[in-house]
Amino acid sequence: GQFQFDESAVQAWVEKELGAYNTYQAVCDFASTRGDVVKVPYVTYGTQLDMDKEKAYITGVLFQGKEAEAKRIPVYKKKAYARGKNDIGNTYIEVDMTKQHLYCYVDGKITFDTDIVTGDIEKKRGTPEGVNFVYNKGKNVTLVGANYRSFVKYWMAVYKGVGIHDASWRKEFGGEIYLTNGSHGCINVPPKAMSSVYDLMEVGTPVITFF
Repeated sequence: GQFQFDESAVQAWVEKELGAYNTYQAVCDFASTRGDVVKVPYVTYGTQLDMDKEKAYITGVLFQGKEAEAKRIPVYKKKAYARGKNDIGNTYIEVDMTKQHLYCYVDGKITFDTDIVTGDIEKKRGTPEGVNFVYNKGKNVTLVGANYRSFVKYWMAVYKGVGIHDASWRKEFGGEIYLTNGSHGCINVPPKAMSSVYDLMEVGTPVITFF
């Protein structure tokens, strides 16, 4: 006469229904501006639900015979900028390294775009592909490396030491410059364009880099 339930069924339900929203360290099909769909790995960005805590909540509701919450916000280990299975959302920075072009999307529309120069391929300093996010912003920053020291007016950190910034020392952008005379890994933007990118995109904004 005692109520019993199958914990393995609860586990299976959590993995199927909630696991569909986990994107962190997965691979997404990203619809590029150029028209094709590219597979891009989630690196530092993404959604990660606390599956153990969600299973414990559901198990507790069943065991106590109580009604579940009509609306429940799950417990997250990691929150993306947007909610849902498409957690990149409609506001993001797209960096097409094949076309050497950057697009700023806001609410699903291109609000700004510009030619860029990414990491030097010949010197094996290519900009890493992936879905990351703007984790820090700053103005009037000096970038320091093993053999360089560069002042930039706008800095947007994206992945480890890789960021988006103005490059006043460059006269040309776009094309195939990155193949032999690219950056140390960062995304170089024309000085006049960088102020617009900086103002449009806030900390937390997804950044998708791909070829």
